[in-house]
Amino acid sequence: MANALNSGTLDTLKTGQTLLTKVYKTKKEGMVQIEIAEKVSNPNATSALGDGFQTFYSFSNGSTGKPRRFWDPVEAIYLETMLQIPNLDIENGVYILNPDTGKEEMQLNILNPTAYVNPQTGEAVELRMRGRVIETTEGRQYDIDNERYKINPSTKDPVLHGGNYIYNKNQILFVENTSDDLVLPHVFLASDTVSVTSKVESNETVVEEVDLNMI
Repeated sequence: MANALNSGTLDTLKTGQTLLTKVYKTKKEGMVQIEIAEKVSNPNATSALGDGFQTFYSFSNGSTGKPRRFWDPVEAIYLETMLQIPNLDIENGVYILNPDTGKEEMQLNILNPTAYVNPQTGEAVELRMRGRVIETTEGRQYDIDNERYKINPSTKDPVLHGGNYIYNKNQILFVENTSDDLVLPHVFLASDTVSVTSKVESNETVVEEVDLNMI
């Protein structure tokens, strides 16, 4: 199915679906940062009600958590080429200043964004963008210096794994399987209140780079 602007919303996003929410201007000429959102189920998550309980929303929608956000830089012309949306001008289009973030952004809201052209070769492809969660105790220096570790949203306390802070090294991948049912190989670290670290495995093909020079 062709990419379409405003074809999805965060409020209606279901587990397995992806939303290309917006692009941000960056300081580098011709370069933007994309943001995608995806609801991801954490196999280590436990209900405050205990075993045997599940909310109506969780049962019907597959997830109780808010969509996770994933970011990556890309050249604007490459993104336009991948998406193949008529008259979409990411490089020179209208950007609105978000007063909350101080960044200029362009809203896209494309449900299940898919690359249909490899911008390096011009080859026809069909590769869907998906967000992959990678939790690690080895944070980037920037994340360590700025205390960008995982916290409990209710208490604001840090979530620890083996006594260490948990950081994210999330990725935006291109995958050949465009189905919502595809389970990506996410990596979740169990908090110190849970005894087993879980890693979700997948036998599906995951195309991480496809020579798109995105970074």
